Amino acid sequence: MTKTPPQTAATPDYTAIPVQLSAREFKEFILPHLSLPKRGPQCTSGSHKPFNYLLKVLYTGMQWKELPLAPGPEGKAELHYTGVFKLFGRWAEDGSLHRAFMASVTPLDSTKKLDLSLLHGDGSNTVVQKGGTRSATAGTSTRRRRK
Repeated sequence: MTKTPPQTAATPDYTAIPVQLSAREFKEFILPHLSLPKRGPQCTSGSHKPFNYLLKVLYTGMQWKELPLAPGPEGKAELHYTGVFKLFGRWAEDGSLHRAFMASVTPLDSTKKLDLSLLHGDGSNTVVQKGGTRSATAGTSTRRRRK
């Protein structure tokens, strides 16, 4: 009786979702797609740190006010969570995040390295229409009974 050796699984040709980018990766892959302010005071911490905080919120699903911000040189937090939230709102509104996402996904798709079976949609940030009771199923009655 011959015993067959156990087979090892093939190493996948992908990596995990990045939840933190180095300054070099951010500058090379993300920064060209983000809109930056043209006037007014510039952010002293740049866009790299707020973007990493943004990735952390999106990856973990934590509340914005629970975001653990690193202390600056004076002992106080470098940023406030509302600043990160405002950047997220600006980049989402003007399409910067969409452009950065498409720029990262398009090369993977063209080289057939994009495995859509690994993507999981999450509707927790989906905007719903107002008046949801009007679009409810016909079997649902919201009228009160008459006595």
